[in-house]
Amino acid sequence: MQRVISRASVVVMAFTALQAVTAQQTKPAPKLANPTTIVQQLMRMTPEQRERALEKLPPQRQALIRERLQRFDDLPKAEQERRLRLGEIFANLPPEKQDLVRRQIQAFNQLPDDRRRLVGVAFQRLRRMSESQRQATLGSEPFRNRFSPSEQQMIADLAENLPPPTAEPPRP
Repeated sequence: MQRVISRASVVVMAFTALQAVTAQQTKPAPKLANPTTIVQQLMRMTPEQRERALEKLPPQRQALIRERLQRFDDLPKAEQERRLRLGEIFANLPPEKQDLVRRQIQAFNQLPDDRRRLVGVAFQRLRRMSESQRQATLGSEPFRNRFSPSEQQMIADLAENLPPPTAEPPRP
């Protein structure tokens, strides 16, 4: 269960970071977070369960995690639920798709700031499209001219496997 939740955490952090790309044009484009973060696991726990789990960690780590959990707790309930749904979408992917998504997130993080911003915007747009619209866009000359082959693959893989949180999870 912990492994599924930790794998699911990549989705929550990925969507948060990628959405920030579109919202924060003046700041450097964010990188995506480590998919094994304990914060994502703890978000699903009750406060009592969290405390028991946190007690096992070093004090500095506890403080950092408590800060992140507080930020999550301060979010509106709808946003908390959205982020948790994103984690569930990722957890429902087959292991090979989860690995693919992790690799593409790592590649995304390695992009220069300006490219990360453009790729993030394209990902956000494509993931909201129907499959036929997405395929048409991915095959279009303007898209191919704007992005390198590796960026095209990154965008396609992420958009295919990480649909909007309100959509049905992708099928294995």
